[in-house]
Amino acid sequence: MIKNRLYSQKWTPWIVLVFRLVIGVVFVFSGFVKAIDPWGVLYKLEEYTAAMGLDWLSPFLLFGAFAISIVEFCLGVCLLVGAYRRVSVWLSMVLMVVMTILTGWLAMSDAVTDCGCFGDVIVMSNTATFVKNIVLLAMVAYLMRYNVRLFNTFGHDVHWLVVVISAGFALSVASYGYFYQPMLDFRPYKVGVPLIGEDKMADDSEFVFVYEQNGEKREFTIDNLPAEDDSTWQFVERRELKLHSEEDDDAMGLSITDGDEDVTAEVLSADGDKLIFVYSQMNDIGISYTYLINILDDFARKVGADVLGVADASPEEIENWKDVSMATYPIYTSDGTSLKMLARGNPAVVYVKEGKVVWKRTLQSIDAATVESSISGGGDLESIVADYDGEQRLKYLSISYVIILILVLILNRSYRVYKISAGLIEKNKNKSVTLQKENKSEN
Repeated sequence: MIKNRLYSQKWTPWIVLVFRLVIGVVFVFSGFVKAIDPWGVLYKLEEYTAAMGLDWLSPFLLFGAFAISIVEFCLGVCLLVGAYRRVSVWLSMVLMVVMTILTGWLAMSDAVTDCGCFGDVIVMSNTATFVKNIVLLAMVAYLMRYNVRLFNTFGHDVHWLVVVISAGFALSVASYGYFYQPMLDFRPYKVGVPLIGEDKMADDSEFVFVYEQNGEKREFTIDNLPAEDDSTWQFVERRELKLHSEEDDDAMGLSITDGDEDVTAEVLSADGDKLIFVYSQMNDIGISYTYLINILDDFARKVGADVLGVADASPEEIENWKDVSMATYPIYTSDGTSLKMLARGNPAVVYVKEGKVVWKRTLQSIDAATVESSISGGGDLESIVADYDGEQRLKYLSISYVIILILVLILNRSYRVYKISAGLIEKNKNKSVTLQKENKSEN
């Protein structure tokens, strides 16, 4: 019995360390990818509330999208560095209980296709997510008893500062993702990627011709038909041959229609430049955006770009928007999910050059004064967003975050070393004084 207890005490710190690292990394990663794309978290929360019939929560979902990413990231950091060892584990337990119940319900009902735990970076099935949460829940339960036995990286007096710095980093990342675009794009329509494949840019189909000779049927293309003077071949029928499969269309997902007609290839052809206004929820767009949209429309036409809109809306809603905004550009329809994958924000703007995405932004992040100065100064469509490079800003933010934490650690530990050294010096001094007094009393 004693031997087993000693064995358990021997391995407990290592188990605690491994569990803390695993859970901490999962939480940091999950919180980070959510902070990168707060619009994606917002859309996922809207799916949850719709599936549960909790539409009254809609006004609070944006706050929830930010809060979830920040809380997860900070909890992960606390577990990794050992800050607030009791509180962080208890909060992790509450979070894991809620998420395990939720993903258990999803695994049984499949009410939402995926939980969105890791955004668009890693898409897991509901069953796999539920199993993952069960494992993490068991790890957190172990930490609830033994986590305090392991050392912490930072001193207790600066734990609050670690949380504040981590929350500030996550908030900054989420704010850029919400007001501009996600700093890292894990969706299909990245900058530099064609909106549709080259096969769909071409004709959608070609024909084969079936001829019969001596009871045998054979297919010919337009380039190798039987000779006109060869009477041994008799024409039977013409068949349409698809150049791309429906699976290829589904993989790209973006389909644009004009009424009942599919105009994807025509609208997104590689010829010329295009400025596309994306309206994922047309009813939610404020009239205040119309001025900026109209000057962007004028600017794009001035530099020779085609202007169009794509909306998830009924024909009546589109006509009403045209009347209100005085839009002179054509507005087509598409699936709301595809538009949200194309660009975050409502409305959003996408600039396409030779069929490839050059940039995309939320409309609220574009400054009207910058557009006007570009018009008067002879600029182009790329100049109006030259002030933002998401990946570069993320790089600077991440490096600054790590450097600040390292400085806090150095200052904190240096101060603790100073306190310990001063305490030892004072203790030795007192001991020396005591010995001198004892020697005097003996004399």
